[in-house]
Amino acid sequence: MTEYWVSQGNKWCEFCKIWIQNNPTSIRNHDLGKRHRECVDKKLTDMREKSAAKDKELKKNEKLLQQIEAKATRSYQKDIATAQQVAKANGAPEDGTSENHHQRAKRLLLLSHSQVGCLTVLRAIIITKLMVCTMIHSLDSITVTP
Repeated sequence: MTEYWVSQGNKWCEFCKIWIQNNPTSIRNHDLGKRHRECVDKKLTDMREKSAAKDKELKKNEKLLQQIEAKATRSYQKDIATAQQVAKANGAPEDGTSENHHQRAKRLLLLSHSQVGCLTVLRAIIITKLMVCTMIHSLDSITVTP
């Protein structure tokens, strides 16, 4: 059988963005070359800078989130205080005894968005989920007669 010539192809260097011959000698010579080493150093420096910038951005975002959480907590505490004052004004029990579901539902419905922050109203609705479900069930059973 006769032997015939087969092309070995070329190899792409990701750092230098060039094609080199795909044989061990050419690859070794290229990898040991000044241009290749400079390109590798530049790529590593760019990667470090991008990583540092990304870490800086993450820390900045984390700090910003902490500030937002602190402001939200202060606002929430203020809303709770306002809700307690409004609840006392609307006849909520002061001695800490629990009121029945219908009284509490009626009191919560009387509170308007302008009197109590939205967050407090949502929290009150979530806490009284059972009561709200009962009220919805009651409303479903009401029939309207003309």
